[in-house]
Amino acid sequence: MKSVCKSILLLAIYFFCMHAHAQHAAAIRAVARAQQKQILIRWGASNAQAWRALNKYGFSVSRFTVIRDKSMLAKPERKDIGVFKPKALALWETLVNQDENAAIIAQALYGDSFDVSGKDDQGILSTVNKAQEAEQRFALSLYAADRSFEAALFAGWGLVDADVKQNEKYLYRIKSLVPANVLFIDSTAVFISPADFKPLPAVTDIAAFFGDKAATLSWDYNGLKDYYNAYFIERSSDGTNFYRVTERPVTKISEQGNKRAAARVHYVDTLGMNNVKYYYRVRGVTTFGEVGPPSEAVSGIGKKMLTYVPHIIRSVVDETGSLLIEWEFDDAGNSLIKSFTLNQSQTEQGPYFPVIENIGATKRSLRYDKLFPANYFTITAVAIDGESRTSMPVLVQPLDSIPPQAPVGVKVKIDSSGVAIISWTPNTEKDLHGYKVFRMYSRNSELTPLTDSIFLGTSFVDTVSMRLTNRKVFYAVTALDKRYNQSKFSALITALKPDVVPPTSPVFTKYELFDYQVKLSWADSHDEDVASHSLFRKADTEKDWRLVAKFNASTPGKYTDVAVQRGHLYTYTLVSKDSSGLESLPATPVSIKVAGDPDDITVNMFNAYVDRDKHYIELFWKDGLNNVEEYQLYRQKKGEPVTLWRIMKQHERRTVDEALAVNTEYTYGIRVVTKAGQMSRMKWVVVKY
Repeated sequence: MKSVCKSILLLAIYFFCMHAHAQHAAAIRAVARAQQKQILIRWGASNAQAWRALNKYGFSVSRFTVIRDKSMLAKPERKDIGVFKPKALALWETLVNQDENAAIIAQALYGDSFDVSGKDDQGILSTVNKAQEAEQRFALSLYAADRSFEAALFAGWGLVDADVKQNEKYLYRIKSLVPANVLFIDSTAVFISPADFKPLPAVTDIAAFFGDKAATLSWDYNGLKDYYNAYFIERSSDGTNFYRVTERPVTKISEQGNKRAAARVHYVDTLGMNNVKYYYRVRGVTTFGEVGPPSEAVSGIGKKMLTYVPHIIRSVVDETGSLLIEWEFDDAGNSLIKSFTLNQSQTEQGPYFPVIENIGATKRSLRYDKLFPANYFTITAVAIDGESRTSMPVLVQPLDSIPPQAPVGVKVKIDSSGVAIISWTPNTEKDLHGYKVFRMYSRNSELTPLTDSIFLGTSFVDTVSMRLTNRKVFYAVTALDKRYNQSKFSALITALKPDVVPPTSPVFTKYELFDYQVKLSWADSHDEDVASHSLFRKADTEKDWRLVAKFNASTPGKYTDVAVQRGHLYTYTLVSKDSSGLESLPATPVSIKVAGDPDDITVNMFNAYVDRDKHYIELFWKDGLNNVEEYQLYRQKKGEPVTLWRIMKQHERRTVDEALAVNTEYTYGIRVVTKAGQMSRMKWVVVKY
């Protein structure tokens, strides 16, 4: 395996910044990226101890299909994708020879030692070397995995799922296979669909400063940190054919949670010669190795610069609104310049306009009183020969405590995927700096800002959860001036989410039979946009459900069904419908049997014939019933209890009793049992034998 010492030296500062944040609860962290035909996922451990254990035992990844065709499945469909662990050392050789980041990861996983060594006059590496070796392996492998998705896949720290569909949304659960008695490591999950794919944005707000055979580039970092973790810088001498300045992408090293971390990335490139126009553009690189579109090109020409640079040291506005500005400039440079020029702009980026020129080469202060609410000033030393030098800008603001007017014309539109577009009319204040957008999900909650920094546009894109049952989302906007005076909130705007989630089902709480009537009670669906509830019934003689009654959302959940017939079984269910016409799943059905009238199924005639010569009693009966299951005959010998004597089949209408005693009174009874299980009243006949 090739040496990775050089790469480790380059990354030592990164480890030093990360080391202070390595000690926290053991957990798995993951990020995902939707592409049009696949899902990319990267995960890793939150600290060195968890990293070491997970590399040994591995990760388990399962996928749950939660939504299909914009409807949530009643039961998510599970797919176990597999167990992920670093590949064996012998398999790394080819990749290591092609990718230095793979070499770093392989060395971290399998190397006998991981000391950062090398000569360092400033003592930085010496300090890093005092950290624990496990922390070095963890931090540097994490950095390398962020630079090479292929190496991360080889280490078992990511996956590419191509078995996905545009109309489905998935929850990926990444779990630790480390036994809990070894180390408890919290799992994680990501929720994503191929339909969430969005093209990568171009790098914005790129600026360039050209000096003596050098170009200093800078661009916005904070606005794109959710997309990119590194950047390629491209250069051209004709504005058409660009090539990469560096083999490796440029990254920004900053401590997590450092509020003073710069919001921009800076890079200094060496030019081949002065007085030649060069063009630059920047492309972002994601954790998954995707390269974004190029930024707009910036251009400039390197020029020989004046050796001495002016520096503004004081800028004070007095009570009359007059500015006193003072600057430093080495006296040795007085003979090299013609004069100084004071430049003014209303923005830090310019353009700057000269407001006082031909200031004496020996002068170091002046007064100026034509101020805007926000001003940026620079001092230019005008060179006699070569390129002049200009100071860094300073902000000058007269006293201002009056906030801007609250924004007006706020509008919100939410599409079916949960993307909300908030727009408003631009404010007209000259010292306006930007806006803040706020959101809340209920009127009783508190407005929450959606941006950490000031938003500069007048159309903001938000994403709301379509899984939550709330239909309403509330937005407001405030304006801020360059003194950060904040306006009052705009009028609170209520936005309705497109309804893609059906309401919950009602639940039967009670059902009973009273005086041959069915009484039902239920708990309505409590979704806030429920418009109606419908009660359906099906009898045992029917195949289809029939609508019995419809109730509005405020009607109590009670109903008495009087239109039932005795002797039948009835089944009931309920369906809720919301204001968008979406219906809930039917409520769990309840069934109730309405008893029949015993008189309706009693035999018409029941009689007896006595033949004393042949010593028998014949019993016979008649009825007009066609649903008889059997006849139950009961017999009582006087002085003895009544007992079930015989059960006769449905087609039998007579029977004979020959077990008789002379001078004895016998009582016989008959009862009909129907195929539905109903029983008639008893009919009796008394015989003296």
